[in-house]
Formats: sequence, structure tokens, C-alpha cells
Amino acid sequence: MNGTSAASLAPALAQLAALALDANITKAAARSGTSQPTLSRALRTWEEDLGIPLVVRRGRGIEVTDEGRTLAAAAADALHTVDVALARIRGTEQGAALTVGFLRSLGPTVAGELIASFLVDRPEVVIAHREGSSTDLVDGLDSGRVDIAITAPRPPERFAWLAVGRQAFVLVAPIGHALARRERVDLRSVRDESFLALDHRFDARQRADALCAAAGFSPRIVLEADNLMTIRGYVAAGLGVAILPADASLSPRTVSVPLTTPDAYRTFGLAWSAASLSPTSRALIAHTEELARRYPGWADVTA
Repeated sequence: MNGTSAASLAPALAQLAALALDANITKAAARSGTSQPTLSRALRTWEEDLGIPLVVRRGRGIEVTDEGRTLAAAAADALHTVDVALARIRGTEQGAALTVGFLRSLGPTVAGELIASFLVDRPEVVIAHREGSSTDLVDGLDSGRVDIAITAPRPPERFAWLAVGRQAFVLVAPIGHALARRERVDLRSVRDESFLALDHRFDARQRADALCAAAGFSPRIVLEADNLMTIRGYVAAGLGVAILPADASLSPRTVSVPLTTPDAYRTFGLAWSAASLSPTSRALIAHTEELARRYPGWADVTA
């Protein structure tokens, strides 16, 4: 039992996860300790059972599909989670592990500064990052895949919560747009613009729609996406403007203009499950509280 790993507990997951490291079937088979014909047969069986194409043929070789890569990455994550659990049980883990999830717009500034300053005092801790929507992060907390989430809005009451800062909402416009030259923008003046937006799963989209409703109009959405950088890219291309949470992303072809609306912001914070709080998680929470005491407003994100 002492030599047992997650791969030996779940060989099918190990075979699938190997494709995340090497799309070559022969090499992936070798990584997972099986033969190429065995892995090929397994792939066909999984495709039939799941009804999902995992690989496609390209000439004399094969290529892993987007669906296959998604499942392979998930399998690799699952195996890592089990291996970490086994290491904790055996007392053989190399350092305390902590998985921190965060909203994409809070990654470069808030998450980066918080984690970097924490590791100065706790260099032995191994941090794993998980980026996602607020829904993804809540799911991660529920499943145990995320220890602490930096998120907005405040999640359901079953989670503990520590408010950390405010994040402003801004109007993002192309660099040459007339709106880009303004110091501040009243949303009532942009009701006739074409808007680009995150899809409805995102809290940021719901907040943007609410700001427009308060200004007396419903935005004319010409494109939806699930990625802030994609939205900014299309804004830069001149397809329209967007109401987005402010972040530190550098985009020389767009300008983030503050809004005149006094409530154009959201509060974000740390969320965690109090029922399964590790000493390392407690240490990060305490570090966050200390930062707030020493540097009030350190986490606020403005235009």
C-alpha cells in the first residue's frame, strides 16, 4: 500500500491524464504505464460511452480534440488532488499546499499581491491557482478543489466571508473613440452605443446590466463572451464599448473611463468553508486581515 499512487487507484484517469502532457498516443501510453493499442482501445470505448469525440485523425497521426483536452486536464487535476491527499495521510507532502481561486480581473493585482506577500513569510507553502467565474469558485469550494476563493459577490451563507476591497466598474472604449477622451462618463450618454458583454453567468455582467437599467436603458449587446480579455480585444477592434470591472490588464488600444454613477463598484473578499479550514488557510486569512490593518484600501481596484 505504501507505494500506491492515484494512478494505480484509477488507471483509466491516469491514461486520460497522460494525454494532457503528450498528445502522441504511443508516448501517452508509455507515461500511463500501458501499451499504445490498449490506450487506443480505451479511447474508442470512452468516446462510445460518453458520446464525445476525444481524438481526431490527422494524416497518419491523431490530434486531441478540445473536448479531449478539457477531460484530460480534469483527469490530471483529479489525480493530483488524490496524490496530495495520499501525501497528507502518509505525512510525506513536501510542503503545506493551498489552492486559491480568484476572479480573472482580480488576478494581476489583488491575488498576485496577496499571495506574493504571504509567501515572503511562508516560503514553504505551495500555492495552486484556480481562475474562474464566481460560480466556478463556489463549486470549487463545495467540492474541496479550492481552499480559499477571492470572489464577488458574497457567496451563500454556508461559507465564511472576509470583505477585502472594492472593485470599480468602468466603461472600456477603443483608444480613438470620443468617449476615450473623457475624464468620467455618465451612462445615460452612451445608451445608443453598441455594447460587448460577458455572458449572463458572470456577476460582472449582471452588475453592468443593473447599472444600465438604473441609467434608464437596456444596452444593445452585439457580442457576448466568457473572457474579459476577449471582450477587451473586440473593443480594441472597434466593435463597441463595454462596462467591465476595472483591472490591471495592459491594453494599449483601449481606455478605461470611470463612471459618474456613485455605486459603480462591487465588494469582493475571501470565501472559505469553515468546516474544512486547514492551518495554512487560517494563516492566509490572518495575513489578509493584517494587510488591511497596516494598509487600508490596499486591495481597492480603480480605473
